[in-house]
Amino acid sequence: MSEEEIAARLAAARTIVREAGALALAHFRARDGLAVEHKGPQNLVSRADRESEALIRARLAAAFPGDAVLGEEEGGVEADRLWVIDPIDGTANFLKGLPYWCVAVAFVAEGATRLALTYDPVHDELFEAQKGCGTRRDGRPTRVAERSREAACVGFSHNFETPPEPYLEAMRRLLAAGVDHRRMGSAALTFAHVADGRLDAAIAFRTNAWDVLGGLLLVAEAGGATTPFLDGRPLLERRTVMAGARGLLTLLAGIEPAVTR
Repeated sequence: MSEEEIAARLAAARTIVREAGALALAHFRARDGLAVEHKGPQNLVSRADRESEALIRARLAAAFPGDAVLGEEEGGVEADRLWVIDPIDGTANFLKGLPYWCVAVAFVAEGATRLALTYDPVHDELFEAQKGCGTRRDGRPTRVAERSREAACVGFSHNFETPPEPYLEAMRRLLAAGVDHRRMGSAALTFAHVADGRLDAAIAFRTNAWDVLGGLLLVAEAGGATTPFLDGRPLLERRTVMAGARGLLTLLAGIEPAVTR
């Protein structure tokens, strides 16, 4: 793809994620009226998720009719030009009134993630990256932090379809090394905060592409180390991924659940 085509998609995506974020935020402020469904253990969905995804899909289809879309709620298939979207990452937080959730969008072309946009509507912060062009928060460059282990903090993301042992092993290794940890409830926003230096690394256990694909690019373009998601396996196959300070990734190397329940 040409740089002009990528730039056009980035400009459009900025507007689209903000519009979707405004819609989601309106639902967040009136969340007591939302009907909630359970897709699995601790895996919730509401009308807010579906309406946000429908809006994103409609805007992308109008602007780039030749592009395909893969979303958490409506699915999709792999394609040479593919938008990967999570309309509300952190739905459990969203429905509980916890202000840690986001709209996450990534664009994949010719086997590589070219664009990443993670928008936090509650705090009106937009994290974005273009491959080879760095990461920005609201237009300002960001960098991964370079703290000592004794001052570092790693963000965790875990789903309840994954055995607990890798999570517990990661926690054991970090605590033994004097590293703190957090489980924030939104993988996409956690990875964005690694790219912004608020957290030092993140690990997401057996996660989906829409949760972390953009976040991996945000961290890589902010100078951090990452493990791959686009590794030749099907995009719909879950994997464990990490991103952040290289020393922390070394500390966590080899943690991977053998099976998914």
